[in-house]
Amino acid sequence: MIITIHQPEHLPWLGLFNKIAKAELFVILDSVQYEKNYFQNRNRILGTNGIQWINIPVSGKGHMEKSIAQTEISFSGGNENWKNKYLQTITQSYKKYPFFAEVYPILERALMIDTKYFCEINIALIKEFCNKLCIFPKYIRSSELNVTGLKSTLIFDICKLVQADIYIAGPSGRDYLDLDSFKEAGIVVKFNDYNHPIYPQRRTKEFVSNLSAIDLFMNCGFTHSREIIMNGNEHLSDF
Repeated sequence: MIITIHQPEHLPWLGLFNKIAKAELFVILDSVQYEKNYFQNRNRILGTNGIQWINIPVSGKGHMEKSIAQTEISFSGGNENWKNKYLQTITQSYKKYPFFAEVYPILERALMIDTKYFCEINIALIKEFCNKLCIFPKYIRSSELNVTGLKSTLIFDICKLVQADIYIAGPSGRDYLDLDSFKEAGIVVKFNDYNHPIYPQRRTKEFVSNLSAIDLFMNCGFTHSREIIMNGNEHLSDF
């Protein structure tokens, strides 16, 4: 069993889809603490005036005690019409792009999900984007697994629970994974060292990397996007 584990970030970057495509099981890490001002409820796009953030507003009340799965969307304090504003921003930024009509309905459907938890929208988007990219892993949420612990212990326990043979980690895993424990358990750890590919990008003279993957989708469409994501300058290395 080849698995990878990652938080359900909002409109993730290309590297996440590359990593998911190499796994048989994607464990959605929604049981860890929500982190304010990170990529969990927001990401970067190329707007009409350059790089800008687009986000799902979340309630800050008690966020230090809540997991990603438990963190609610904020519909107050000026956020009452956030969905309309969000979709207007996407439209203004990408309506003239060649694949806007292919990508926009996916965003609209996800935002209209009847939920009070922002991660439900994120997960719906990740799954539908994977389908469009012909990436078909099995999915499970860490909140369903009754696992606790932090960092390496948490990842190791998840791998043991789902009977992983190979764990695909991001490059930052080198900084915190206790590799000896994985080796003793017979779990091979591989690091997905992903160098961001360059693709045809409108509205800029110099290529802007590490944006949300929707920038690629809007520019190139899903079929070509898969080729770019998978044929980018990347390699998978053993520890």
